[in-house]
Amino acid sequence: MPTDLRTLAVDALDQVVSELSELAELWAEAANGPKWREDITRLRDVLDPPIPPQEEALFAI
Repeated sequence: MPTDLRTLAVDALDQVVSELSELAELWAEAANGPKWREDITRLRDVLDPPIPPQEEALFAI
């Protein structure tokens, strides 16, 4: 998927789960709301993988 489409998809997902989203509010009240949020997070991580923290320095400063 082209980078510009990934960026648009991630932005859309961020809006859907934001505190201002009525959809997120409705899902929060649903029995399977946590599963929905997990699915959204997994989808977002596929579109924009999180950068793992660097555990050690590559070189001394």
